[in-house]
Amino acid sequence: MKKSKIEGRLEVQNKVDDTETVTLYLYGDIGNNEWWYDVSLRGIRRALQGKEFSNLEIHVNSNGGDVFESIAIANYLKNLDAEVTIIIESMAASGMSIIAMAGDKVFIRDNAMLMIHNAWTVAMGNADELRKVADDLDKIGTSFSKTYMGRFVGTEDELKVLLDEETLLTAEEALQLGLVDEIKNFSGSEDLVQGKVVEDAKNEILNKYAGTEKVTTEKESNVFNNLLNTLTGGI
Repeated sequence: MKKSKIEGRLEVQNKVDDTETVTLYLYGDIGNNEWWYDVSLRGIRRALQGKEFSNLEIHVNSNGGDVFESIAIANYLKNLDAEVTIIIESMAASGMSIIAMAGDKVFIRDNAMLMIHNAWTVAMGNADELRKVADDLDKIGTSFSKTYMGRFVGTEDELKVLLDEETLLTAEEALQLGLVDEIKNFSGSEDLVQGKVVEDAKNEILNKYAGTEKVTTEKESNVFNNLLNTLTGGI
């Protein structure tokens, strides 16, 4: 999936009317070098250094980035001695969706989205080296699953369907699957709060995305067969 560049922003603010709350903005690409990437654990720690707070409000908009840095940031936030609230302003994709799972409360704007997928990489090497890369990606995928399962309302097999399909979830779908707690409406109408998840609604979401790969594979197979028939004269 092609992603557009998100302008970077790592900024911290104290709320004037609430001295117990610090607001943090995490926008842009995630990486382990704060000079090259917009969001890094070192940058976050530096931004929060010396500040006293019991509530941390984090606004996010990111296409993701380095998997291990994302997991490290999520674990750091999870272990803070503060109530952490994540607000998805536009996109929480890939590594940023991992970070979002660290929130004690996770809100999403009704016009925002969340994207989850299996780990991927670009690799070069011989067959043995590439097999090792694939095995390593499977292990990273297990780490992803453990993170999402802290919130996901279904089984690991159901989650795997969504990860395999590189699923882009609407705010309503993310809420229904338990990945967020509340939808903040852009229009100012009443917010939607996570309640009892309706099994039929969850299954509808899973079934919608589970069919994607099968349909795509069948189309690709038909295209290949048609081309083969053309080249061989239909023999």
